[in-house]
Amino acid sequence: MPAPRLIRMLTTGLLCLVGHAAWADSATRTICVYDPVGASGPIIEQFQDYVIFARDHGVVFDLRPYTSEEVVASDFKAGRCDAAGLTGIRVKQFVDFAGSLDMVGGLQTYEQLHTAIRVMASDKAAPLMHENGYEIAGIVPGGKVFLFSRDKRFLDSLEAAAGKKVAVIGYDRQARVVANVAGASPVPATIASFGPLFNNHSVDMAYAPSIAYRPLELYKGLGESGGVADFVLGMLSLQMVVHRDRFPADFPAASRRWALDNAWDRVIPRIRQADREIPEHYWVPIDGQRETKYRGMLREIRQRLWDQGWYNHRMQHLLKKIRCASDGGLAECSLDSEGGAVN
Repeated sequence: MPAPRLIRMLTTGLLCLVGHAAWADSATRTICVYDPVGASGPIIEQFQDYVIFARDHGVVFDLRPYTSEEVVASDFKAGRCDAAGLTGIRVKQFVDFAGSLDMVGGLQTYEQLHTAIRVMASDKAAPLMHENGYEIAGIVPGGKVFLFSRDKRFLDSLEAAAGKKVAVIGYDRQARVVANVAGASPVPATIASFGPLFNNHSVDMAYAPSIAYRPLELYKGLGESGGVADFVLGMLSLQMVVHRDRFPADFPAASRRWALDNAWDRVIPRIRQADREIPEHYWVPIDGQRETKYRGMLREIRQRLWDQGWYNHRMQHLLKKIRCASDGGLAECSLDSEGGAVN
């Protein structure tokens, strides 16, 4: 074969390979995102900037909104989605360390949550952010979780809550334990059904972040006599999990850093605004001895779940250290619980 022809053939072959590699790097990836409002919802809106970031890093996303979180998790697990946006507790089945972030009473303030997310986005924590072919590619706040009651009197004490019906998300094991320890009667629910159950008074209580107050019309369930306990039951996070083998190796870590450096500042003002949108007359102060009892109950529940191995132990001890770094006077800081004393 003449040399010029051979060179032309080799050059053409190399160009084809380069072209194929470029296509592979920029191939569209599906990201399935749960937003109870749908395509026009606030969570989908927050993903628009992320899609631009991903494109700049060689990943083109096809954003697919879902109104059922259960279906998102199922489609992702079955491989029909390359990435998924889910709540932390849902993510637990994929990456235990990251999913344990949303543990009951784990964090009390947004500053504490920011610290936890900063640790999780660090290079040191990178080995903990992937498991069984899945990896966390970003975490943003979802808000403080509060207890909503159709009657303020049910929030007067733990004894007052005994026997009351509380909507409990079916897969949230920790919530069932909370209900049982408090003596309440858990009623199985889904993210889609707990709002209607509360609003038509089929249950007496429900737990939710403030971002659910308006979209799910929880004011209907509160009515004239209802109340919201001014005590943080836990912190909701929204996490993106990906199939590791469908993305460039360095993409998830870069994505986690982007979420920390950019998404936090975009999302947290909206979360704080949602907290303020619950009318003042609904809030029921939980302070003094009542607060001590609530904290003690949640500590007991976390220790029980530690003993059962349900929470990731490294995450559980990390959150204890973050709580105690914020308030070293907490009784738990010197107790040999959740991995040992931190003071």
